[in-house]
This record gives sequence, C-alpha cells and structure tokens, in this order.
Amino acid sequence: MWYVLECRRGREERMLDACRRQLSHEALEDAFVFRCERFWRSDGAWRRVERDMFPGYVFLQSARPDMLLEELDQYREVFHILAEPGYMIPVYEEEEASLRELCGARHVLPVSYGYRDREAGRDCITRGPLKGREKRLLRLDWHRRFAQIEVSLARRKAVIWAGIGLDEEALSV
Repeated sequence: MWYVLECRRGREERMLDACRRQLSHEALEDAFVFRCERFWRSDGAWRRVERDMFPGYVFLQSARPDMLLEELDQYREVFHILAEPGYMIPVYEEEEASLRELCGARHVLPVSYGYRDREAGRDCITRGPLKGREKRLLRLDWHRRFAQIEVSLARRKAVIWAGIGLDEEALSV
C-alpha cells in the first residue's frame, strides 16, 4: 500500500534519500515521487522536461504500515515533517490503481498527443495516458502544450499538470 508524506517544496529528493537510508527494507519497500513530462519552450524550440506532479509530497510503499510509522518516529530529527499526528496519509486502492495506470512503474506521466477538432469544437486525445480521459480534463491549452486533470489522492481532489503535444499524423489525415 502507498502512503503520502508531506515535506517542504523543493526538498522531495532529500526526503527520498533520507527515507531510503534510514528506514529498513522490511518497513519501506519503495520511496518515490511522481513526475510528469511536459513541453517547455526555450530558445524558440519545444523541449521535453520532467516536473514534479505533486510538489511537496513523497510517496512511500509498505506492506507493514505500523512498522513504517514506528521507524519514522525514531528519526524525528531527520524527517522534519513529523510535528503532527496523522502525517502518514494512506492512498486508497482505487487511487493507487488510477495513478499506476496513468504513470506506470516509473511513476512518470508521459506526454499525451492529440488535436483540436475545430469543426466539432472539441479536443481529441489520440494517444497517451490521457486518451479516454477527456471528460476529466479541467483545462487544455494547445498553445502552451499542457492539460490540467483532476485526480483523487487521499480522498481529496488534486489538480495535476500533464504535457500534451500535437499529433501531426492525426492532423494530416
């Protein structure tokens, strides 16, 4: 099962490193952050970059949450997020399945491709993890090459950014 720890933005990698070094393999199976691929315009060209999908959050995988919580408590000085009870928030099975489907084993949301159908007045995603999820898109900006999609995380709604690209093959047909 997955759990979420909140940390300071920009400190996610330090938190991952501390978890991997300090916690036993019996308590912690994996520690990771989610990232998304996006296009970023620089020097007149679009470049593919990776950005944090949930800034300020680290995900922990454990089959033994009691042991994980106990070990986290032992390292209060190392983990600066433990000031309040209930800091280890569970990710529910359906949320975990949805994130696995979107991001795969690498925990990276790849770019999706599509186009704007001007005649029908709708957006079409032709390939990638957002295909078939058009109704969940909150915002789509073809000019800036991003989409915003709502996902559920720890029974709360979170808005994530996803990269989109123009599907040249679909446009030429």
